[in-house]
Amino acid sequence: MMNRDRITRGRTATRSSATTFGLSEQLERVSLYLINLLASILALFSWLLPFGWLVSLVVFFIEKNRNVRWHALQSAVVFGSLSIVYMLVVFLKWLLGGIWVLGFFTSLGLGLLASVIVWVMILLAVWLTIMAFFRPGYRLPFVGRMIEGTFGRWT
Repeated sequence: MMNRDRITRGRTATRSSATTFGLSEQLERVSLYLINLLASILALFSWLLPFGWLVSLVVFFIEKNRNVRWHALQSAVVFGSLSIVYMLVVFLKWLLGGIWVLGFFTSLGLGLLASVIVWVMILLAVWLTIMAFFRPGYRLPFVGRMIEGTFGRWT
């Protein structure tokens, strides 16, 4: 009895939901996606700003709570890959836009594709924010399995 008291001293019977930053677990999960939402909205005005997912990587490496780490990693993978695709499309638009006749059509098509990518990022950020608030263990179908297979030992 004495050893068990010594081991559990200072801890509650239930698992604490406090996180490294001192916020509630639910608030910290949701804030990851809100940061990406803000970055995606700012990306409408400038193509240099879709880097909100870097904050998710910082949270992933600092945070101790498994659930918050999972959402940080999911956020970084989803929005990081979409940001890279977005930057490639904008670069191709700039590169191919200088061609005389073909440049107009490629610039128009790639500009439309870049706009679609930004709107997908905004809608995903809103959806994942809502799902992280109501269902803490929510995983995107394809991305969740990929993260579990690739980064399973780190989450």
